[in-house]
Amino acid sequence: MRTAFLYFFALIVLFGLESCNDKSWEVDTSSMKWEMELNRFDLRLIELSKDGLSLEEFSALKEEYPRLHPLFVAGVMQFDLSSEQRAIESLNRFLQNKDIRALFEEVKKEFPEGSLVEHVAEIDQGFKAFQHYFPDKPIPELASMVSAFNYSTVVDDSLLVIGLDMYLGEEYLNYKKAGIPQYKYKNYEKEYIVSDALKAWIFTEFEENGSRNLLEEMIFQGKIIYLLMAFLPNQDLMHFLNYDAEDLQWCESNGSEIWYHFIDMELFYISENFTIRKYLGDAPFITGFPEGSPGRVGIWLGYQIVHAFMEEKSQTSLPDLMATDPSKILQQSNFKPKRN
Repeated sequence: MRTAFLYFFALIVLFGLESCNDKSWEVDTSSMKWEMELNRFDLRLIELSKDGLSLEEFSALKEEYPRLHPLFVAGVMQFDLSSEQRAIESLNRFLQNKDIRALFEEVKKEFPEGSLVEHVAEIDQGFKAFQHYFPDKPIPELASMVSAFNYSTVVDDSLLVIGLDMYLGEEYLNYKKAGIPQYKYKNYEKEYIVSDALKAWIFTEFEENGSRNLLEEMIFQGKIIYLLMAFLPNQDLMHFLNYDAEDLQWCESNGSEIWYHFIDMELFYISENFTIRKYLGDAPFITGFPEGSPGRVGIWLGYQIVHAFMEEKSQTSLPDLMATDPSKILQQSNFKPKRN
C-alpha cells in the first residue's frame, strides 16, 4: 500500500519569478467525458454502524467497497484481520466509541452530503490535466473517510481517499486533545483539500525507491509542485507547500538567505537522513534560520529552482521535466540570487 501524509496571498516577484500561476499549461479537457465522483464511505460507515455491524452487514460492506473496505480496516486502522469475527469486533469497538462517534457526527455536520461538489470538480479538472500530459498514468477512484486523525490522504493502487476529519478547521478543539502539534492546525482548513489530494496521488506516481541526496529530493519535490501549479492554476503556491500566507511571505523575504545557507553549508549533496528531514520535513521552524522560519524551506527552494529552469528552458515539456536530472536542472536554471 502506498500512503501519503498529508496540506490568498499575492506572490511577491522575487529572483525574476512570476507573481502568479503560469497559465500556459492549461488545456481544454471538454473532450474527456469521464467525471470524478466522491464516494462518501464515511457517511455510509456511520449509517451502517448505529447498532454495531453484524456479520451480514460487514460482508455487505466488503462487497460494496471491495478495495476501500480492506484498505480502511487493515491499512488505515490496522485492525486484526486474522479472522472475520475479530475484524468485525475491532471495527465495532472503533465505531461504538463515543469519541469516534462524535467525530463522525462532526464530519457529517461540517461536510454533509453534496457539500464538496466544488472541491471534487476542481480535483476532477486537475486529474484531467494530469491525464492530458501523462496519458499512461492511472486515474484513481475518489473516496472520503474518517481516519481518527491518522491521515489526511491515503493512496492505494486505484484509490485516493481523503480523511475529512483532518479538515475541520484550525479552531477544532479535538486536534489539541489528540496531541497534534499546534503548528499543524493551519493546514487543517478546507482550502487544502484539493491541493493535498492531487499532491498525494502525483507524488506516489513519480516516487522512486532508493536513497537520494538533499538536492535530488529538493528537485523532485519542486517538480511535483510545478506539476500541481500547472494542473491546478486556481490554487495558490502556499497550498502546495502546506504553508499559510505568513510562511510564504517569510520565505520570499528571506530567499537569498535560504539559498546561501544551502551554498555556504554545502548541503546539496548530503545524503544523511537527519539533514534531509531537517530541511524538507514538517516542522514548526528550522534551527539555524532567522526567527519566523517555517519548515520545509528546502521544498520551497526546490520549487524556485525548478521554476527558474522551466523559464530558461521554456520548450521543456512536463514529461521531460520529470525525466531531467536534478543536477542538470540546478546548473541550467541559472538560479543565483544576489547575496543580501
